[in-house]
Amino acid sequence: MTTATRPVSQAVPPLSAEYAMMPRMPLRTGPLIGRDTDLSRLADAIGLRPAPGARPGGVVVLSGDAGIGKSRIVSRLLDDATEAGWFTAVGHCVGQAGSSLAYLPFVELVGTIDATHPEVVERVLDTHPSLGHLLPGRPTAPATSDVPTGRSTDPGQVAESVHALLSALGDAQPSLIVVEDVHWADHSSRDLITLLLTRGFTRPVGLVVTYRSDDLYRRHPLHETLAVWARIAGLEHVELAPLPDDAVRELVSGIEGAPTDPGTAAEIARRAQGNPFFAEELVASAAAGQSLTGGLSRVLRARVDQLDDTAQRVVRAVALKGGQFIGHDLLSRVVGLPDDELEAALAAAVEHHVLETRWPPAYTFRHALLGETVADGLLPGERLRLHRAYAAVLAEHPGLAPASELARHAAAVGDLPTAVTASRAAAEAAMAVGGPQEALLHLERALAWLDEDDPQRDELTLRASRAAMVAGDALRAMDLLRDRLDHPGAAQDPGARADLLSALVVRSRVLDLPVDSIAMTDEALALIGDEADERRVRVLVARVQALVDHGSFVEAAVVGNEVSLIAERLGLGGALAEVRTILARVLEAQEDLDAVETHLRSIVADLGPDDPLLLRGLHQLASLAHRRGDLPGSLALYDRGADVARRMHREWAPWGQECRLLGGITAYELGDWDGALRRLDLAGRPAPQPGRTIFTGAALLVRSGRGEPVDPDLVATMREWWHVDGLCVVLTVMPAVDVLGHAGDLAGMLDVVEAAVTFLDAAWGEYHALVRLGALVAGQAATLVPHADPALRARALTLVATLAERGRRISDLRPAVEAAIRPKFERSAPESLEDTSRETWAWTARLEAELLRLQRVAGVDDPPPVADLVGAWRESVHAFERYGHVFETARSQARLAESLRAAGDDATSRDVAERAREVAVRLEAKPLLAELDDVRPTQTAPDLTPRELEVLALLAQGLSNGQIGKQLYISTKTVSVHVSNLLAKLGASGRTEAAAIARRRGLVTG
Repeated sequence: MTTATRPVSQAVPPLSAEYAMMPRMPLRTGPLIGRDTDLSRLADAIGLRPAPGARPGGVVVLSGDAGIGKSRIVSRLLDDATEAGWFTAVGHCVGQAGSSLAYLPFVELVGTIDATHPEVVERVLDTHPSLGHLLPGRPTAPATSDVPTGRSTDPGQVAESVHALLSALGDAQPSLIVVEDVHWADHSSRDLITLLLTRGFTRPVGLVVTYRSDDLYRRHPLHETLAVWARIAGLEHVELAPLPDDAVRELVSGIEGAPTDPGTAAEIARRAQGNPFFAEELVASAAAGQSLTGGLSRVLRARVDQLDDTAQRVVRAVALKGGQFIGHDLLSRVVGLPDDELEAALAAAVEHHVLETRWPPAYTFRHALLGETVADGLLPGERLRLHRAYAAVLAEHPGLAPASELARHAAAVGDLPTAVTASRAAAEAAMAVGGPQEALLHLERALAWLDEDDPQRDELTLRASRAAMVAGDALRAMDLLRDRLDHPGAAQDPGARADLLSALVVRSRVLDLPVDSIAMTDEALALIGDEADERRVRVLVARVQALVDHGSFVEAAVVGNEVSLIAERLGLGGALAEVRTILARVLEAQEDLDAVETHLRSIVADLGPDDPLLLRGLHQLASLAHRRGDLPGSLALYDRGADVARRMHREWAPWGQECRLLGGITAYELGDWDGALRRLDLAGRPAPQPGRTIFTGAALLVRSGRGEPVDPDLVATMREWWHVDGLCVVLTVMPAVDVLGHAGDLAGMLDVVEAAVTFLDAAWGEYHALVRLGALVAGQAATLVPHADPALRARALTLVATLAERGRRISDLRPAVEAAIRPKFERSAPESLEDTSRETWAWTARLEAELLRLQRVAGVDDPPPVADLVGAWRESVHAFERYGHVFETARSQARLAESLRAAGDDATSRDVAERAREVAVRLEAKPLLAELDDVRPTQTAPDLTPRELEVLALLAQGLSNGQIGKQLYISTKTVSVHVSNLLAKLGASGRTEAAAIARRRGLVTG
């Protein structure tokens, strides 16, 4: 290496302290998420993982909006290249002050190469002295008569020298060179990059050039260069698209201090619109307790400030547009500019990547946060003038934007009558296209603008409550009605109040909150008098429903006959069908299920395909089939109801939600656990409460059956909704019994069950679910009490005895026709229970078997004989087979096998256990498989030979017989013999089960 000094060329000034302080975009700004495909394209383009026979190296241009993740993906590419043994170097282009420094990124690159490979630089300098222009701080050799004293500043020779340097570097070591942010590059650097991209490299050199696509406009100096690059053969161009929402949510969840509540996380994902940098800035704002803008405002506002005054005026008008796009006609009328000035302003905003266009002519901001930034910067007077202009234009030309836009602008300028009228129209439009949540929002806004004495308030409250019900938010629906009933104003119309009361009676029955529906319909009837009109029909329908719910079936039939006659005379077919559907419960109470089915099928046949009452009819038919033990027929009806609900956009409305939920539970009972999860999966969609908790609990049945880990806080979170809906209690406590039992937490299980019984007693009185609950608790107690301390054991036995006594009482009761407490109409005499409520019949048999099992392990003075235990478990298996519950049949078989082994009948025990094992393997029910392992007779699993253990280890890895033979250097036929022996010794029905058994017993790892 030469150490003599050389004069520094003035073609490129030395790097200054100012340059050293310039901020650069950091390469390592966070994890790389959602970019696997893009990273693979980059790696392939530079030949990082060349195919056999191919050489490494290649050139690629990477583009994308600011913050989209270019630096992240380049950082990962550099890391991968370093791990592969490549040399890496990065040169940065810098905006503003740095843009005047010629060859700035190459000064940085060549300096890095000189610091790490000085011998390569020295060799290239000898033949390409122009390279010295990019080494301003490097000493130079003294001039001699044989060596030129000056260096050519010809750009072509400088470019040739860089190409020579990178080629020589590639000879020394495979190398990756990155030039970042060339949208800021100086003219000389752009030309040099063009030469490098055009010529490429015959050595293992990868070159990646990045730029921000959103910083370009029509006259941007890089535009011409990009046109040249587009014609370069072999040049790969990778453009980073916005990340999908799930990737943004994953990115946000991994940031320290990120908000954990789903609402804020979803809002961040929505606003970020796939931009990781924006998402991180929004997280920072949320973590600091600030509005979701962060430090983006300065960055985004700077882009708008580049526009002239007219263009900024247009952009500010667009900022208040509402919705995604503003049509050209509306914008033209609002800003009032001549066509040529408006078009020039729009062209400038589009060129500077502030606005985007579509056809027919309409405009929006390139990014929603850019629009929010502009809107936030409006002065109060300017904002008011723009709102007034929008309101005036939309009032005269309502077809230019949705009614919700007129409502928003009218409210902003204080024109509340116009705002209310427009909001009502917007709500109707939203309901028409299946948007009840949006309709509710519009109606609640209108209610906020109305005075308490305004005569519109009652009707709008009813509309808003209906929208809330269709959206699945029954709590909101009830609260809206209650608020208006409690605050009626000075002169509420009696008829309107009767409508509010009737609606509350009908809608409150969806939940289990205390509502005196009989008293409410008494008040409603007193308010309307005796006129046989449509309002009286509505009130009487509510009365019939209230009477049925309270078990007053005779009076319900009388009132139902009255309202049916009025509805028929008035031509109110919908009301007539609704009354007929309600009265089906009267027939059901008399246990004449054939008559009920005929009645319901006639109703469903008369209903149109878009009648919401169809959902209720299908739901009741499905429930009836379920009671009779026809689970496949029940599932088909539930699925049909769920399909109808989706078509009607009523998935979360009453009956639609229940069809989907109960379809999932029925699929679980039929042993289609994947199908159950598919039906119950909310797929990240927002779901109203308590519906979300109910669906979570139903899915927990599968998770507990499979022994999947469950967050300990989940049950506590679900309990927050117990006071609202008894179904929340049932679908929390049933899987929780098994989850806590499998974990050995007897005390925790008893706590949850005792609390659940208290809630259910208050909400439902006497209920069939108590039989199932008693059976589950007795089953887990039988497993856990032998190891519990005396106090806990006594507590468990007392609770089981109480549940058993109540369960038997429910099973023995005959139907009550008058003055019964809901749901006594479901009760049957013991001899008919198998036909009228097969689920309760099966769980009753299971309860008796579990009680005998518990007595045998609890240390009672006179334990039942094992023959009684065998008989009871045979009854349980038979009942669940008749019912069709696949998993509980298998669980009963496992316990029958255990009792048979205790009775000394190992052969039958083994046969029964193997039938249960087949189901457990198919369902991936790990707790049941573990239970079956304990049942297996010891002589069926003798010691394995060393060779069998070797074969078993490879079999558990999923290898075929041929692959195992190659690994162990034995024939495939010999492997087949070993596998057959293994299956016999382990008592497994197949290779998968053998692997599962081996893992549980610790015979293999992994």
